[in-house]
Amino acid sequence: MSRQVVDSLVDQNPDTGELTPWLAQRFEASPDGRDFTFTLRSDVTFSDGTPLTSDVVKKNFDALGSPASANAAGSTRALQASGFLLGYEGTDTPDRRTAVVRFREPNVQFLQAAATTQLGILASSTVGRSFDERCNGSAVIGSGPYTYSGWEQNRSATLTRRDDYRWAPDIGFAQKARYQTVEFSVVPESGVRAGSVESGQLDASADPQPQDRESLSSAGASLVSRPNPGLPYVIQPNVSRGALADRAVRRAVTTALNRPELVGTVLGDGFTPATSVLASTTPGYHDDKDIRYDPKASERVLDAAGWRRPGDGTREKDGKTLTFDVIYSPEFYGNKPILELIQQQLHAVGIGMTVTALSNDDFLSRRSVGDFDAVYYNVTRADPDILRSRLSADGTNYSQRTFDPEIDPLLQQQAGVADRARRTGIVEQVQTRLAEAGYAIPVTELSQVAAVAPGFGGIGFDASGVLRLQFADGES
Repeated sequence: MSRQVVDSLVDQNPDTGELTPWLAQRFEASPDGRDFTFTLRSDVTFSDGTPLTSDVVKKNFDALGSPASANAAGSTRALQASGFLLGYEGTDTPDRRTAVVRFREPNVQFLQAAATTQLGILASSTVGRSFDERCNGSAVIGSGPYTYSGWEQNRSATLTRRDDYRWAPDIGFAQKARYQTVEFSVVPESGVRAGSVESGQLDASADPQPQDRESLSSAGASLVSRPNPGLPYVIQPNVSRGALADRAVRRAVTTALNRPELVGTVLGDGFTPATSVLASTTPGYHDDKDIRYDPKASERVLDAAGWRRPGDGTREKDGKTLTFDVIYSPEFYGNKPILELIQQQLHAVGIGMTVTALSNDDFLSRRSVGDFDAVYYNVTRADPDILRSRLSADGTNYSQRTFDPEIDPLLQQQAGVADRARRTGIVEQVQTRLAEAGYAIPVTELSQVAAVAPGFGGIGFDASGVLRLQFADGES
């Protein structure tokens, strides 16, 4: 919902990854990638009538770069934003229309982060509120094409169009929002959502599950989808313990996975197999031919590493059984059946895998301290710096690994290269090396999918996979 209410300094083209002006009329990075200058539009107002100024931008980033943001357990937006602003030194405001955002270290990912909802610009009245207060939509004042006009926690939210909105981004948007009023309803049951679209009670529904898609299609609904950028669903091993400390085992797991079967059996249309440690919609993505289904290669690698198989059972070596446990959170409906099918695929080459479902709080807690053999998860981010923040030895480092001279210098280097072609070359190298080392084993890409009723238009997704209502002239 927030994308309809909150604008960002820049926008990102979903097709090319290119950054383009939005609230900022112009923007540029310093040659060392530490300073970012935004020249703001002069005609932007928030829905409370206050103007967009450089001081407002400064207040937003100062709040999100504060310790309170990093510790805001109740606000996912604040937690993600504080990660984007690591090393933030402050924002200079030489005049009302110029904001210069400064970092201690090179941080070229910041420009893309400035296109996300997490770093969307809020009015001063909202910035002055606590992060817990901001979790209620009625407290959020943005400069977007809609305002919150109704809010029932865990039930619904109503948005009303701003008819004075005149600063839509340039990527395929008219200046006037298509719909006068938009209502979001919380309907947890997928079957109920599908039935409501078929009966005309809902115009669109998020996350239609595979078993509902045939009836939706029969009713004339269309499916709109986009793979999320960033880290696809991966099995990330803890390389400090157990069977996955053996690089040969990690390599064998990579080639034992039949990813097309996982997608076709569990997820269906709109989803794709992962072919890199980056999802295919991420700028800098490189298709890795070694991420393939080749069970014979898995067997050869395990044989050479001394893992022997008694009959068709689980392999053993030095009295130890080749088995590991994967923890996951069942937030996404496909996680459990995907992992159960992976169990079968790994068993075919003699690898045992158990699966442990955890509540989201327990999952996050155990993941953060490394209390697992492997973890199954994904992270959405339309910038390749996600590899540094999640997979480097200095990042979250769920793999519990030490510094790797073949990988970590490249991850750090790309963070300071503003030239897009040169940065892409570095990112391509590091993707290959991360996959070879098995620090993250790609499985499938997560897609955002919406079922859209006949005659209803304007549903799409931005470069970060966030729902965005398209604009078109005319009222409805």
